Order: sequence, then structure tokens, then C-alpha cells
Amino acid sequence: MSPFLTNNNNAMKLHYILLLIFPAIGAAFVPRSPLGICYDAARLPVQIVQREAMPKDKSEQQQEPKNLFNTLRKNLKTAASDGFGTRARNVADTMVIDDVVVPLCSNLEKRQSLAQRGVYPGVEYIICDISLDVGKQDERAVSIKPAYPLREYLERSDWPITVAVSDVPLWLSKATYEAGTALGTLMLMGTYLSIAAVLASFIRIAVVPSESMEPSLIPGDIVLVTRSILPPKAGDVVFFNPPKELDEAIANSKVGRAAAAENVQVVSTKGKQFLKRVVGKPGDRVGVKNSNPFVIFDDDNTYRVDRTGQYSRPDLFPEESWNRITPTINTNIHQEVDSTRLARGEYFVAGDNGSRSVDSRVWGPLKQKYIFGTAQWIVFPLNHFGAIQPGPFVIEESLGSN
Repeated sequence: MSPFLTNNNNAMKLHYILLLIFPAIGAAFVPRSPLGICYDAARLPVQIVQREAMPKDKSEQQQEPKNLFNTLRKNLKTAASDGFGTRARNVADTMVIDDVVVPLCSNLEKRQSLAQRGVYPGVEYIICDISLDVGKQDERAVSIKPAYPLREYLERSDWPITVAVSDVPLWLSKATYEAGTALGTLMLMGTYLSIAAVLASFIRIAVVPSESMEPSLIPGDIVLVTRSILPPKAGDVVFFNPPKELDEAIANSKVGRAAAAENVQVVSTKGKQFLKRVVGKPGDRVGVKNSNPFVIFDDDNTYRVDRTGQYSRPDLFPEESWNRITPTINTNIHQEVDSTRLARGEYFVAGDNGSRSVDSRVWGPLKQKYIFGTAQWIVFPLNHFGAIQPGPFVIEESLGSN
């Protein structure tokens, strides 16, 4: 039985405040009773619903959170000296009449036996009387009753009940139990937050926004992206933030220049993320022929061509976007550095559906710093579930008129 199931318990109030602040984490931590019964908010006692429905004046509403946290702070101070968990101080020898105590028991068989007698571990009890149990060599016995209403099937007609103190392995003070419960909830919350933060650093879920990667990825596909630990290789689909060169290319396009002439703001790519396929990696010799990116192998006689196809409006961008022998636009191929090769940390990327993709053909190489990771699987919809299909790469001995 859990104290969260009552209508007058401070620990319960704190737990549900945490539920409001962290709904995803709170939902994962559904209070469970030692009897193995799982509860949720829809099954809370009727008294809670009735009490919350009663109107409160403004001063009471302002005072309640303050009183709650003041009580919690006081309980934490008390519990700090009594200890937590298995190291908590047993108050069996020091409890007196009118004390509020919480019996605890970790042995499932014994817990069930105690529950049959009306002693529910985790429930607060008021000590009504203390006497000697003659049947147990004059050991102390206590008469107890719940400090608050229980669910109907747990109530008894013979409250208070008498139980030998030694029958319960651990008696905690109310302050220690409430503080321990609150601390446990906070620790669990922190654990879930830590796990979520770690996962967010290595895993992303991305939604495909456009037709630029068809037929491999179609609009609305949800893909699993993992952070790149090893460098991307040719054929990988990378998930990246837009480089500044993309905005520059859009601004220098016909649409961008027309918008500037009319003093109209062109839509920025800031805050957006993209999925494209890697055509060339650092050190590769890359170019574009008739809109199709290609990589020249070192034997100079073999080419890997990415048949993306022509962009739907090639006139919007410079002719060099669709035909050149360098990865970068406007590069002086006679300079000392071999400008026909991708530099360290540079990748040439393109959409599988070249007619709808603005990519490295237009804005040049993508730098490693913009890449978050590699798209691995399509996870939704289910009829498209599975590994991402390979790109439209072909090996040719001559570029010819591709």
C-alpha cells in the first residue's frame, strides 16, 4: 500500500506536483503498493476529487505550496539524522502514543501476512495505545489505526488493531518516510532526465519534409538518426544543419536577386535540418556533369556517377552548378592546392531526386561541423519500415553525355 493513495499526505502532493512539472517522467513512475497493485490518477480515492472540487480562497491557494515545501524541508532535516532506506533509524523502541509511524517490510511473504492483519506497509498509522504482549514474553505491542481513510476494500471494522512491535521489521517516523519517498521520486526523475539527455546526444528522430530524397525517402517518413562516430562514407544519408553557403546560394539565385530588388525577405534555412546522400568524401575527386555528380577513381578510367537527374529549374542557379570538374563552385583549378579533391572534413552531398534537391551541386561541399549523424532506418510508416535504400550510383568507364 502506498501513501500516494491517500487524500491528506504531503508526499502524495509533492509527487503529483512533480507529475505536473515532468509529465513524461512522472507517468513512468506509477505508484505501486507492496501488495502488487498498480494505481493511476483515474483511480484515486473519491475524497481527493471532492476536496479538489471545493473552492478555496486566494490566501489558502498561495499558502498551500509554501506550507508543503516548508514541511518537506523540515522532514528532510529530520530524516537526515535518522537516515534513509535500509539505514533509516527504527523508531520501534522510541514511538509513543499519538505518534504517526509507517511500518515497512521487504519480505513479500511477511508483507502479505501483515496485510491480512491490517498492517499495510507504506501506510501511515496513528499509535492509539502501547501495551505489553504477554504471549511474546512481555514484548511491546501497539494498537494502531490508519492516519487517513483507505480504499474501501482495505478498511476494517475492528480499528484499531493490535500488533506486536517485533512483528514489523522496520518502523519509520512520518518525517523520515515522507522525505525518503520524495527523495526517491526526485532521484528517479533525475535518472530519467539523465538517460533522456544521453539519448538525445546520440539519437534523433527526423521527419522527411520534401521529395528531394525520393524514392529512398518520401515526405512524411520518420527516420532514426544516430550521431556520427566514424566518418560518413559514400552512400550514407547524412542529417545536417544548413551550411552558410546554402543561404548564400539562394541569395545569389535568380529568385534571391529578384527578392532583393523588390526588398523582399527570402525564406531563411536557419533552424531547419536536411537529409542528403554522401556522393564524395574527403580526398575524393568530385565534379558535376549534366547535373549528375561524379567521383573520379584514382585509375582515372573509372567514374562513380550519382544519377540524380536535372534540377527542375536549372536556370535559377549558375550554369557551373550543373557542369564543372571541381567540388567547389568558382574554384581556380590552377592553384597549388588540388582543388579537384574534397578537402579534409568536406563531403559532397546530393538528393536522390535531383529535380527537387538543392544540394552540393549548387552550394559546394558540406563541412563536417554541420553534420549531426547518419540516417539508419525508416521507423514509420510501417509499410516503409526498414533500412534506407541505396542511392542511384552507377560505375562507368566514361562520363560520355550523362
